Amino acid sequence: MPASPHFILVVGDDDFLVDREARARFEALSANAEDEMSREIIDGTATKVAEVESVMSAFLAATRTVSLFGGRKYVWLRNLNWLADGVIRVKTADAADVPAKKGRGKAAAKKDILEDSVDKIAEEFAASDPASLCVVISVVRPDKRRTPSKKLLKVGEVVAIASMNDSEELVFTLEKAARELGVSLDEDAARLLVGKVNGHMRMTFSELEKLACYVGKGGNIDAETVMKLVPVFGSGDFFEPVEFFFAGDLEGTLAALKRFFFNNSSARPLLSALQNRNRLLIQLRALVDAGDASLSFRGGISKSAIESASARYGHLFGGNDEKSSLNLFSQNAWYVGEKVAGTTLKNKAITLKRLIDWQLDFVRAFEALISRPGEDEAVMRELAARCLSK
Repeated sequence: MPASPHFILVVGDDDFLVDREARARFEALSANAEDEMSREIIDGTATKVAEVESVMSAFLAATRTVSLFGGRKYVWLRNLNWLADGVIRVKTADAADVPAKKGRGKAAAKKDILEDSVDKIAEEFAASDPASLCVVISVVRPDKRRTPSKKLLKVGEVVAIASMNDSEELVFTLEKAARELGVSLDEDAARLLVGKVNGHMRMTFSELEKLACYVGKGGNIDAETVMKLVPVFGSGDFFEPVEFFFAGDLEGTLAALKRFFFNNSSARPLLSALQNRNRLLIQLRALVDAGDASLSFRGGISKSAIESASARYGHLFGGNDEKSSLNLFSQNAWYVGEKVAGTTLKNKAITLKRLIDWQLDFVRAFEALISRPGEDEAVMRELAARCLSK
C-alpha cells in the first residue's frame, strides 16, 4: 500500500515525545483549517476491548463527518496505546461479543478485535480523499512483532521518534528544541540539564522552556544558567554542591553549600557523594591518561567507548555485577562517560594527582566532622576552599 501524507503515523516509545511531535504535525497541517469544527482530536487510550471499540467508533465518525463549512477535515487520533503488549485486558464475556468468532477464547478475542480495528483504519485510508481529509495518529510503543502493529505501520506515512536512551540523540533533540524556541543551548548545558532532571522527558522540555523565557529571544543558555535555575528532580539535595565542586567552581560551590545547609545539618551524605564521585574519576582519569585512543576526552566519553573499555579492562576491576563506586564499570555507561567525565575531565588542571589529593582531603574533612561536632558547614566550606583554590 503506497504511503500518503494525508495519513501520518507518529510512532515511538516515549509517550511525551510522541505526543509532542504529533501535536506539532497536527497544528502545522491544520493551521489553515476553515474553522475550529474542521479539527477533531480523539483520545485513543484504551485498556479493554469495549474501549477499543468506542475509540474506533469515535474515530470513524470523525473521519466520515464533513466539515461544517466544507473544506478539509483534520483528525488526530491521540495516544493510541492498545497495540502495545499487555495493555488490553480481555474478559471471558468479551470473547463472546466478537462477531462470528464466539468461543475462541480471551487471546483470540483480543487479537480479533485489534486486527479488525486496524483493518478499519486501513480501509478508511484507502477510501479517503486526500483533498478532504487529513489524519494524524500517535502510536505509543506498538508491539511490532504482532500482526495488528505490522498492518498499521503500512498505512500512510510513518514518522518514527528516536529512542532517547542515546545521550547524543537527546542532546541533539534539546538543541533543536532550543532553536525552535528562538534561543541557543550550549552542549555542556544540555548534558547538565539532562542530569539534573535524571532524563525525565517531560520535565526536561518544561525546564528548557523556562530557561528560554529567562534568557529571552536570541539568548544563550549556558551551564551556569542551568545550574542556577533548574532544580534537582528525583535526587538528593547534595547534587548541586557536588556538581559545582567537580566543575572546579569555588564561588558556585560555596553558594551551593550555603543553600544546602539552610535545610540540612549533617555534611556526611554530601561528603559521601563527593568521595563516591571522586573514586570514579580517579579510575577514569587513570584509564584516559594510559593513552587508550577509544577513551580520548573531547568534552565527554561516549557510552560505546565506556562499554568497549569495560570489555577490555573490566576483569581488572574485580567484575561489575554489583554496583559500587569502587568499580568504574559497575556504573551506568552513559553516567560515567557524559556525567562524571563531562563535568570534570575537560579541565586539564584536574590531574590524577589532584584527584588523589582531593580524596585525602575528604578523609581529613571526615576526621574534622568527628572532632568538631556541630561545625559541618564550616568544615565543608574549608574543604572547598582548600581543594578548589589551588
